[in-house]
Amino acid sequence: MPTSARSQPRLSHSDLSLPEVVKKTLRSLWKYLLPYRFRFALSILLGMLSAAFNGLMLIGFQLIFSLVLKGQTRTLGEVTKLPLIGEINLAKMIGVADDTPVGLTGVMIACAFIPALIFVRGFLSYLSTYMQAWVTSKMVYQIRNDAFRSVLRQSPGFFNSAKTGELMQSVTAQTSVVQRNSMMLIQTLAQRPLTIISILVVLFAQDWFFTLMSLVVFPACLLPIIRIGKRVRKVGANEEYDSRALMVAMQESFAGIRLVKAYAREEHAAARFDRSNASMTRNMVRWTKAMELVGPVVETVASFGIAAGLVYAWHRGLEAENFFLLVMALTQIYPPVKELSRVQMLLQKTTVAASMVFELLERQPDIQDAPNAIDAGKTTGAVTFQNLTFSYRERNGDKKDVPAVQDIELQLDPGKFYAFVGPSGAGKSTLYSLLLRFYDPDEGSILLDGHDIRTLTQVSLRANIGVVSQDTFLFHDTVMENIRYGRLDATEDEVIAAAKKAHAHEFIERISGGYQAIVGEGGCNLSGGQKQRITIARAILRDAPILLLDEATSALDTESEKVIQEAIHTLSEGKTVVAIAHRLSTVLEADQIVVMDHGRILDRGTHADLLGRNPLYQKLYHLQFSSEGNQTK
Repeated sequence: MPTSARSQPRLSHSDLSLPEVVKKTLRSLWKYLLPYRFRFALSILLGMLSAAFNGLMLIGFQLIFSLVLKGQTRTLGEVTKLPLIGEINLAKMIGVADDTPVGLTGVMIACAFIPALIFVRGFLSYLSTYMQAWVTSKMVYQIRNDAFRSVLRQSPGFFNSAKTGELMQSVTAQTSVVQRNSMMLIQTLAQRPLTIISILVVLFAQDWFFTLMSLVVFPACLLPIIRIGKRVRKVGANEEYDSRALMVAMQESFAGIRLVKAYAREEHAAARFDRSNASMTRNMVRWTKAMELVGPVVETVASFGIAAGLVYAWHRGLEAENFFLLVMALTQIYPPVKELSRVQMLLQKTTVAASMVFELLERQPDIQDAPNAIDAGKTTGAVTFQNLTFSYRERNGDKKDVPAVQDIELQLDPGKFYAFVGPSGAGKSTLYSLLLRFYDPDEGSILLDGHDIRTLTQVSLRANIGVVSQDTFLFHDTVMENIRYGRLDATEDEVIAAAKKAHAHEFIERISGGYQAIVGEGGCNLSGGQKQRITIARAILRDAPILLLDEATSALDTESEKVIQEAIHTLSEGKTVVAIAHRLSTVLEADQIVVMDHGRILDRGTHADLLGRNPLYQKLYHLQFSSEGNQTK
């Protein structure tokens, strides 16, 4: 017999060391990078060309400096010594006399090469950055989609403990952190080392001793980086967790705004938001302080090397063009060194965000289709509960001591009306959830047309079930699209026909915009009765053989209740109706009423039968009808 796939304890990212987390995150990212690997490789190649071009640019600057900085006495025939290339004679290269002066035209042409060289380097860097942004955006697009789908696949039990704000944070903000920081890491690791190497090659070729003097203190830069890096991982992780708490506080306040307003708890909600906001701000400041502290430390330590190099330049009496080249090259080295010094901190923050996203992606739903699950097709609506027992779970996964339902044996024949009654906690809603396969039973089974519902695909099972609940939910969309949600391929005429059967067409025509009117978030622009009629129209459009009713009229006034009862009667024709009844007046004509208490079936029969023999039903009946009678007096 198929069983549910309950979540098993597993090693989470937070249980791993940083190197293990990095490896696990990179493996997870690789499968998203794979489809774009060639464009990614091209972006890396262009970035490396841009980095290597720094060396060529310095050699070009050396030539330009030698032509311009020696004044008007400079001739094209004077030999220029360039790093890596050696001595060159421009006069011979361009075919002019050795005593040809450089002149204003020559100076202007030479100087024009400076923006040209910088443009070429910048354009190569731009192409590399653009392609990396394209690749990372495509990756994050897919990651975000998969994360959202992973959340949607989870069974309702997951949402009992998950916080909506945290899920929203993981799917949106943390994927953005992964994209932004990943691109910075790729650029830094692909370009900056080669930039440094290309510049150093030119420097060593020009004057190895000067270069060595300038770089001798470089290892000292690593000590503060290592020390700061140990603290920054915790700060970065705290910032991500605080941002999730902030999203939770905001989402819950907005979702429960009517309750907030009704209890005048605006200040309480603001204080809750402020606590999370303050904590996140503190960690952001700490993170920024750690990141920005690295730069001045590296620059200060590096400046000792430059100072020592300048003393050497004075002692050697270097010419101006050689001196400018060395200083320019050194100033070009330290920005990429500073960026490389932040790699560990960027990597740590990226890893924290990515690990949260991938934990969500890797989570397996509690309820899954069996490997050989079949499509139920259109069923007759025959439902059988066989020796059914189910217990809800604690947060740690252990069963609760008392089963929600126990030893349920029941046959629901097609086309009949069944009502479940009983006090709160009797197990009525649990049977409702088990039939929809929101949970799987611990013992026994539920059959649909003789098939265990665990052998059917969840989509095909639920396609055979229509739901009308007292907790109506409408999307922030048009009336037309809210009704069409019952069957997405329905035509406009079919939607209108369903609305007429649900007695909704009349009020829809009266409201501004008609079927194209926006209902507002949760249907806030409509009354309770109007919202209920739209959900009934949605169920009529679905036209499923089984109809689940969770006391759809319990919160309505008498006039609205009468209209909706008529709509439900139309909806119920020819269907197996399973109704959870809180008011017995709505189910007196049921073919069979099932009395439940403490998770068990106590009795079943018609209203007349149960009223004559069942004490609990008699009690419920007299309590309700005596109360209603008193209210009418």
